[in-house]
Amino acid sequence: MGDSYAAGVGAGNMIESFDATCYRYDGAYPVLLNGHLQPHPSKFNFVACSGDNFPTILQKQLNPSYLRPRWGDRPEFVTLSMGGNDIGFKELVTRCVYSIPLSPLDCAGAIARSQRLVNSKNFVNDAINVILTILRRAADRGIPNFKIYVTGYAQFFNERTTQCNNISFRPKWILKPKQYLTIDRRRTLNKIARDLNAGLREAVMRVSLGAPNRVFFIDYDRAFEGHRFCDRVEPSPNDANTWFLTYGADEAVIGDFLDSIPQIHDVFRGHSNKTLSYDTLLQLVLNATADDKEKILVGGYLVRIFHPKLDGQRAIEERVRSVVLATRRLEASTGTTEISGY
Repeated sequence: MGDSYAAGVGAGNMIESFDATCYRYDGAYPVLLNGHLQPHPSKFNFVACSGDNFPTILQKQLNPSYLRPRWGDRPEFVTLSMGGNDIGFKELVTRCVYSIPLSPLDCAGAIARSQRLVNSKNFVNDAINVILTILRRAADRGIPNFKIYVTGYAQFFNERTTQCNNISFRPKWILKPKQYLTIDRRRTLNKIARDLNAGLREAVMRVSLGAPNRVFFIDYDRAFEGHRFCDRVEPSPNDANTWFLTYGADEAVIGDFLDSIPQIHDVFRGHSNKTLSYDTLLQLVLNATADDKEKILVGGYLVRIFHPKLDGQRAIEERVRSVVLATRRLEASTGTTEISGY
């Protein structure tokens, strides 16, 4: 369950599904985890969806008509990635890294908004509500030992190196002023990711006070050491050692497609002071072509930035699997799942 990090956008190959705009990929860590743990793939229920936030996870992903198999099949656990969309990560990255005007806020405003949201009581309370709702659903189905593994996020940048200070990720098809990856900018964006993890960890800890050994927070950030942007000489989409996606060799083709849509052309080329919301941009793309493959290509291209590549998803899966197996072993040997260090 969860957002685009769990859907695995950009990692491997896109999975044909009933909801193509979720951009689910076969390299997503839940899919990889299922391959290692589950001998019966038909029992695996992959409902993570790009763009989903706290409300839509509850409204859509817990909807019985959306779930296959039904909860009556007594699932053992769920993995859950959430929170990034609730603090405006899309707007933060597109404004402060790519100079793409997908928000009426400038970069400073996007940073202030994300900082305010991630450090608010509402963020932790909303995360708690999602966790408790899932636990209640399991209890209603008579699954007493059902568990939730909440995954965090990785910091994007090496914030100590200097070679990125004059680097901009602004695509060629954007004529807005460049945003540079200065040390201060990298530190600020990394701090928001750390605050996001801290909020999720607090939510898990508070739920665990009343439901011990049922919910676990998994912080995989250290696994990305040496694989962040700005770890090497210059950020490159072709650097296999960087585990985050950015725009690649198909940038010119995608740029030409976007440039052909008048509403997008005027905003991206600086002919209009208007902005486009992320959802509006994607809808314009979907409306511009009848070719389903083209819709998926362009939509996935826009969505994938700053998401883990396949190697990153593998690292997340290894961390999640180690915790799942640890809880299984302890429960089998002692009847408890009280583990530490996670």
